[in-house]
Amino acid sequence: MNAREGRRNIVTLGGGTGTFVVLSALKEVPDITLTAVVASSDDGGSTGQLRDAYGILPPGDARQALVALAKGNVLRDLFAYRFRKGDMAGHNLGNLFLTALTDLLGSDAEALREASRILRVKGTVLSAAERSATLTATLEDGTRIIGEHAIDLREPERSRIREIALVEPVMLSERAEKAIQSADTLILGPGDLYTSTAAVLLPSGMREAVSTSKARLVYVMNLFTKAGQTDGFSARTHIEELARYAGREPDVVLMHTGAFPESALARYKGESEFPVKDDLDDDPRIVRAPLASVEEVEPVEGDPVPRSLIRHDPGLLCEALSTLI
Repeated sequence: MNAREGRRNIVTLGGGTGTFVVLSALKEVPDITLTAVVASSDDGGSTGQLRDAYGILPPGDARQALVALAKGNVLRDLFAYRFRKGDMAGHNLGNLFLTALTDLLGSDAEALREASRILRVKGTVLSAAERSATLTATLEDGTRIIGEHAIDLREPERSRIREIALVEPVMLSERAEKAIQSADTLILGPGDLYTSTAAVLLPSGMREAVSTSKARLVYVMNLFTKAGQTDGFSARTHIEELARYAGREPDVVLMHTGAFPESALARYKGESEFPVKDDLDDDPRIVRAPLASVEEVEPVEGDPVPRSLIRHDPGLLCEALSTLI
């Protein structure tokens, strides 16, 4: 804790809608300093196109974190706007904005700082690495898949993932390392276990930073399994895999309790995805509480990337996390 200010340093690790929900939940909590460390391996949709065209860090996860932490105004909504027609269909204005800022300022880090100032962000958004990375997955049958988007594809009966790694190593950024080492609480998840949560842990030096940090490590358990990635994974399996990449087991695990809407369960079942089974028994690290939103999130027109249908509720997540940080 920053004793001079009496503030607690909270660092989230991950990306996508999971990190967005956690940041949305925590940004109004008093006396905390929030830092979001996002993965640099996203290559799908608008993010992938801009990354390839401009050679920049993938903007998607950073953009979602910025939107989550931004003040409630029209700029926040504008940054989240996604085009639906013509040549721009699928592109997100925030992604384009970050790309333009990077091109103008000559630095991904400077672009994030300037975007944070414009959006009046409450907190800090950092990339885990200072250059983009390419994710690769080796399956149990020896098949190798390259690229986060390709790994994310829901392919029926695909062999299980044996290991994920980066095609070429990238170093953990100095600012991200400093944030992790000075944190009071580190929050991992929710998010796709391999392509989001574990992916942010892959830069060289990240495992050492997390494993040696004195911060309490909190893991927000996913609500559902992910077809092609965590088929049949129980809560315990998620934790074991997470620890393999983090270099330590979580100190606290937040686990949802309660039913899901039957309509949502049917839609998830149609994608071969199911609620994560709680097999953690009386493990003292487990905090069980109703955490999921009862409303189903419908896809945004023009968004080429599949998103979660049922997500954690920011208000409920805030209540649970506030007692832990």
